[in-house]
Amino acid sequence: MNPSAKHKPFIFATVSGKGGVGKSLASVNIAETLRLLGYRTAILDVDAGMANVATMFNVYPPYSVTDWMEDKCRLTDVMVDADGITLVTTANEPGPLTDRHDLLIQALDQVLDALAATHDFVVIDTPAGLGELNLWALDRSRLGAIMLVDEPTSVSDVYRFCKYVLGIDPTYPFAVIVNMAESDEAAAQVHEKFNTIVKYFLQTEIPSMGYIPLSNTIRDSIRKQTPVMRMDPEEELEREFSFIAQNIIALAREMQRRDLQRSNVK
Repeated sequence: MNPSAKHKPFIFATVSGKGGVGKSLASVNIAETLRLLGYRTAILDVDAGMANVATMFNVYPPYSVTDWMEDKCRLTDVMVDADGITLVTTANEPGPLTDRHDLLIQALDQVLDALAATHDFVVIDTPAGLGELNLWALDRSRLGAIMLVDEPTSVSDVYRFCKYVLGIDPTYPFAVIVNMAESDEAAAQVHEKFNTIVKYFLQTEIPSMGYIPLSNTIRDSIRKQTPVMRMDPEEELEREFSFIAQNIIALAREMQRRDLQRSNVK
C-alpha cells in the first residue's frame, strides 16, 4: 500500500471457528506492527459486550457504538486513541441493541466508513464462530485472517467455518495464521494438516500468512494489558509479527494495483 496514492484503505477481519485461540491478541499485535511501520491503523471490535481488545490495550472506552446508537454521544466519541491506534468498541456490555443485528450492522457500516476515510488499515476483530456479525465483517473485508491452533476442535471448527463461507463465495480470500506454534516446522505441519482436509473436501487451498510462537512474553503481555510488540519482545516474536504484517501489506498493495488497473480500463 502506498499512503501517498489515492486513499483506499485495506480492511481485513480476524476470524476463528472457536474461542480461546488468540484472535484478539493477533488483532492487537498485527495492528501495532502496522502502526510501527508507519501506517494509520484502526481496530473495530465487533465482539459485542466483550471488549477484549480494549482490555488488551488497558483502555476503557467511555462510549461504544451502541451508546452512539442511543444518542448518548457523537460518532467521533466512540473512536478512542490507544497510543496511536484508533479503537472502536461495539458494546462495553451486553444490552438490547447487541441482539438487534439489523440495527447494529447499519451503525457498524457508518463507523467503518468513518474509519476507512482516515486510516490505511482497519482490523475487524470478530466474535468466535459464525454469526451475522462475522458474515458482515467478512463481507466488508478484503481478507479473512483465520486463527488456527494445533487442536482437533480448532481444525474442524475452522474447516466448517470455511466450508460455509466458501459455499457462498468460492473465491473468498482467506489466509491462515497458526497461533501458539512451538516452531516454524510445527506451524507448517498444522497448516498442512488443515489444507489436506480443505483440498480433499473443498477442492481448494488456503495460504498461510505466518505463525505466532508459543511464548511466555505473550502471557505476560496479556497479564500486563500491553501489546507484546510494545514490550521489547524476543527476536522470534518480533520477526513473526513483522512477517505477518508484511504479508498483509503486500496483499494490500497487490489489490490496490488491481483496483487501479480496473479503474483505468473503465
